[in-house]
Amino acid sequence: MKKPSVSELTDLLNKPALLNWANKIGLNGISLFDYRNKAKAAGTSIHNQIENYIKNKTPFEDANVQDNFEKYFANKKIISYEKEIETDYFKGRYDILIEYNSKKYLCDFKSNHKVAYFENKLQLVAYKMAEPCDNVGIISVPDFTFIPTYIDDFGMYEEILKNLSLIYQTKKIIENGNKSL
Repeated sequence: MKKPSVSELTDLLNKPALLNWANKIGLNGISLFDYRNKAKAAGTSIHNQIENYIKNKTPFEDANVQDNFEKYFANKKIISYEKEIETDYFKGRYDILIEYNSKKYLCDFKSNHKVAYFENKLQLVAYKMAEPCDNVGIISVPDFTFIPTYIDDFGMYEEILKNLSLIYQTKKIIENGNKSL
């Protein structure tokens, strides 16, 4: 049976904050579809620029963003980036694993983030299930600031992810007319 991606698992969750956000976008006369496509393209662009800079030292499109990147990573070691992962429950790809003060941090790049949402925490815990590390966090781009991600009990998040995987698999079986995949 096909393993779901981490994104497919978190998409199973109700996200009430998104309703308010979508309503606000619509009330401003902006097409949600166009807004999401533009945001997705910008996110892909910054991810590609980061990867190209790490791999080839290809300059960023914006010199200020490159400066922010260089300042943030000046005292950190990049262990891996854009790495494919897989567990018994899902597959995915995390953004970056860094070492700072002798600790490994598995981080996800998010555009203009101020806090870590529940879904962000699930995503990071999923990656941690496949890639051992000391802690997880979000790096807000384009300013490259670290958003602490406090998780008291990783095990509880892991159980949610395992159960979401079971829900995903069961849903696919139902959608395929009760034929196992």
